[in-house]
Amino acid sequence: MAIDASAAWQRSGNNANSHGSFAAAAACDDLVETVSATMGELLGAEPDSMVFGPSTTANMMALTRAIGRGLGPGDEIVCTTLDHDSNVAPWLLLARDTGATVRMAELDPGTGRLAAESVIDLIGPATRWVAVTGSSNAVGAIPDVAAVTAAAHRAGAKVVVDGVHLTPHRCVNVGAIGCDVFTTSSYKWYGPHAGIMCVEPGLLEELDAYKVRPAPESGPGRLQYGTPSWEALAGVDAAARFLLETGMDVIAAHEAIRFARLLDGLHGIETVRVVGPADTADRAPTLMFEVEGLAPLTVAERLAAAGVAVWDGHNYAVEAMAPLDLDSEAGAVRAGVSLYTTDDEVDHLLDAVGHIAGSG
Repeated sequence: MAIDASAAWQRSGNNANSHGSFAAAAACDDLVETVSATMGELLGAEPDSMVFGPSTTANMMALTRAIGRGLGPGDEIVCTTLDHDSNVAPWLLLARDTGATVRMAELDPGTGRLAAESVIDLIGPATRWVAVTGSSNAVGAIPDVAAVTAAAHRAGAKVVVDGVHLTPHRCVNVGAIGCDVFTTSSYKWYGPHAGIMCVEPGLLEELDAYKVRPAPESGPGRLQYGTPSWEALAGVDAAARFLLETGMDVIAAHEAIRFARLLDGLHGIETVRVVGPADTADRAPTLMFEVEGLAPLTVAERLAAAGVAVWDGHNYAVEAMAPLDLDSEAGAVRAGVSLYTTDDEVDHLLDAVGHIAGSG
């Protein structure tokens, strides 16, 4: 669906720019309105809160740069060791530039989970922003972001939830979470490489955005750098509609069965250590593992030779490596399941890992 939609847009003759007096420009305006409404339905958020960019990392850099104009020494930001670096490094850079302080909430080394209390305990009168993941891209753990958001708001702080790894696996309702900013990337849910950042409309107007002078003074365009990729937005809309039409409950149920099979199978291989949560509760269908005596890169290469694609390394969850007792660069092997994963594919991965673990 997303491939066809992007290709159709490029063939349509509408690949122009917005806010013009001719038909192709009007089509660009209509596309933004359409995809904003679709994303609002998918995320349970206001359509006029949708900021589109090339990636979540790029969107976070734009957001934190704007936030930084209002921060200074004495202000605090709470981040977590469970997060992808796109929700950590921008805040560290902001703190370096403004004199603000970043406080880091620690994940539980024994479980690979992030207790809401570990974040809430760091929130105080000086806290201005809290940045927390909706789901770990490394080990899948899903923190209670609604509880964190409520505590932050009681203290007068605002909250950014990194929903990149959560959105493809769970039903999201930004309104119910209550966060001020929610990010996601459509390549994680069968779409093109694009970042979507949902910013509460009131906050969107308050932010002192860095922008070129002709850019809009209000609305999402304040945080969008340059002309968006129209063909990507067409693909984003199609991918989001695919999730809505399939149903997130259907997707989650399918993934839960295959992930339990994967997790149980890896636990049954004697020389394999599963990193992070030991069960399937409150997590996305993603895990990391080590094979005794073999570097993660070696395992990944041997699995690739067997027709199994996995990642190795820290997967940009750089702060999580030390508490999970992993090398900061070598990390571990990461595997997971999605809507299209079959039982046979899970069994093939398990057979391949068993062979690798047995052969050394």
